Order: sequence, then C-alpha cells, then structure tokens
Amino acid sequence: MRMRFRSTTITLAFLAIMGVLNVSRIPLLWLMYTAAAGMLVGGFSVAFLVIYVAIKTKAEEETGYTTLQHGNRKLEQRDPYLGRVIRGPGEDYLQRADFREIVQSAKAEAEEAAQKSRTSRR
Repeated sequence: MRMRFRSTTITLAFLAIMGVLNVSRIPLLWLMYTAAAGMLVGGFSVAFLVIYVAIKTKAEEETGYTTLQHGNRKLEQRDPYLGRVIRGPGEDYLQRADFREIVQSAKAEAEEAAQKSRTSRR
C-alpha cells in the first residue's frame, strides 16, 4: 500500500509539472517529453500496484485475516512480517502509533531471525 501511495504521488507530481509547462508555454519539449514519460511509468506502476494490492487483500481475506492497519474489521489482524495476531476479529482498530510499533518490532525480529539463519548455514 505504501508503494502504491508513493507511486500515485509521483505520478500526480509529473502531471502537475506537465500542467505548469503547458500553461507557461515555455518551448522545452525535451522537458515535456521527460515529464510525460515519467507520468506514463508512474501511471503503469500505480495500475500494477492497485491490482496487486487488491489480489493480496482478497487472498488474505479468503484465509481469514488482514495485515492492513484499517483492513476488514471482521477479520483478525496479523503483523505482516511474522503473522502473529495483533487484533482479534471485531475489535477496534489499533492506534497508528501502536500499529507502527508492533510492525517495526516484528520487522526487526524477522530480520534478526533471517540473519541468524544465514549465519547458521555457513
């Protein structure tokens, strides 16, 4: 979701740049073409991420959980790194700070476990 929001922001920024260039009537075609190419790349990435997030969200819902901060309230919420339950089904959403803390802790723990796994293989 975060990548989707970032891609959307970048695409909208390129659109704004193209609008300003178009209104200003400055003959900088190379800049206009560069902004158009950036907007196309951004637009395709946004379209891809919208579809990808929808597929992932549906797959999570079919298995009975969500990893999104404001996902389906009827489902239990799990942290996206370790899959531990952090909110039961039907309970109130976690506060943003609490959710962020849980996710960062789980991410650090997952990275530590991966590091241990790599060193034990050597």
